[in-house]
Amino acid sequence: MIAALYVRVSTEEQAEHGFSIDVQKERLIAFSKSQGWDDYKLYIDDGYTGTKLERPALKKMIRHIEEGKIHTVVVFKLDRLSRRQKDVLQLLEDVFEKNDVKFRSSTEPFDTSTPFGKAMLGVLAVFAQLDRDMIIERTTSGRRQKVSQGQWYGGRVPFGYAWNKEMKMLEIVPEDSRIIKEIYNLYLQGQSRLAIAEWASSRTSDRTIDHNIVRDILARPIYSGKLKNAGKVNKGNHEAIIDQETWDRVQAETLKRKEGATPLGEYLLTGLLKCGVCGSNIVHVKRVTRRYNKEYLYELYACKQQHVRQKDRDNNCSLGYVRRVKVEDFIIDQVKSLGTFPKKIKQIIESKNDEYYDQEITVDNLKSQLKKVDTNLENLYDAIQSGDIKASSVSDRIRKLEEQRESLENDIDDLTSDTSELDESQTIEMVSEISMAWDYFTEDEQKAALRKLITCVTLHGKTNDPEIEWSF
Repeated sequence: MIAALYVRVSTEEQAEHGFSIDVQKERLIAFSKSQGWDDYKLYIDDGYTGTKLERPALKKMIRHIEEGKIHTVVVFKLDRLSRRQKDVLQLLEDVFEKNDVKFRSSTEPFDTSTPFGKAMLGVLAVFAQLDRDMIIERTTSGRRQKVSQGQWYGGRVPFGYAWNKEMKMLEIVPEDSRIIKEIYNLYLQGQSRLAIAEWASSRTSDRTIDHNIVRDILARPIYSGKLKNAGKVNKGNHEAIIDQETWDRVQAETLKRKEGATPLGEYLLTGLLKCGVCGSNIVHVKRVTRRYNKEYLYELYACKQQHVRQKDRDNNCSLGYVRRVKVEDFIIDQVKSLGTFPKKIKQIIESKNDEYYDQEITVDNLKSQLKKVDTNLENLYDAIQSGDIKASSVSDRIRKLEEQRESLENDIDDLTSDTSELDESQTIEMVSEISMAWDYFTEDEQKAALRKLITCVTLHGKTNDPEIEWSF
């Protein structure tokens, strides 16, 4: 049997404070020899956090313990094993003690072979977790303070920007920012994230750009000149690449796609159609009939659930099959009529603005709830600080309040970032231009225009007109 010398380092900062791999190895080997354990083996996890047990060397050591190859585990400090009290106790009780393995630290006074040593281990584990929690709190506090002052909070510099060390701020990289702008434009034109990623990756070798990267680029407020942290958005000191209007339109487009709309497809209304009977998606159906030695092609729209009814006997959708040309002609007529009857545009805008005001009331209610939660938290913190109550007795209450606060902040952020009152004159001008120029658009331009004007088209069968939900 051997002594297992476990070494872990996660950051350069630890190396600077004397926790480097070489320092730990040297100390542990010297300690092992001083105890008469000349037969030892090093288990090294380089670059792994102490907050998780998913580490290759640690797993290997546990496997060797269970195989009966180890008599003692030695660490430089307890927090090298884990920074979480729960994990330390789990390893001690479920792995070490269960397999008759002792646990020692070369710099801390405990020996798990004695009752006093076990008690000391528990105390040190508590302080190891406390140190971790304080590090997280300091880091989080520092990030929030920077963001509140409009400063970049650090990390990998976003594509499109470079870090100016002297000025301590983000600066736009012109050639990269042009790619960012075109990514936003292509998305608003109805292109898929995959197609955009293929286009962008062919124009830069500085970054690997896939559809996930495109999604992140489209969602990050930093490109509109803002910084987000812990659900709060602040104006940044850096210059925006994307103007606010474009940013808002992209967020609205993302929401539409989440709710079922798809990028530009093969057909004019791809991704915009919905069944008015059961709420399912609409599919395009082709049927061919032959009469008098002639072949006739019929293109139809049908509820997806009804169309696959033969495979799903429990589905009772009764929408039926609607001719594609009839639906599309109706939508086109409605779009063209907007240019002739601007009063209709005005009525739609007024209806949308009424929804906006209702949403403002919802936001005010959420802010009122958030204020109450903040007050309750402050009261608990004051009571703990003054010694009126113990932190352990209200920890669950504090956790639930903090979770509630985060949820409210996210709800407020979602409602306020995706809505704005519609400007009547600008909207009438934009919609009128589209309707008047419709016949001069290419097919892709028509698809993109419809996605700009329409959120959803609900089909109600052959005898009823489709229902249009306008997005402007």
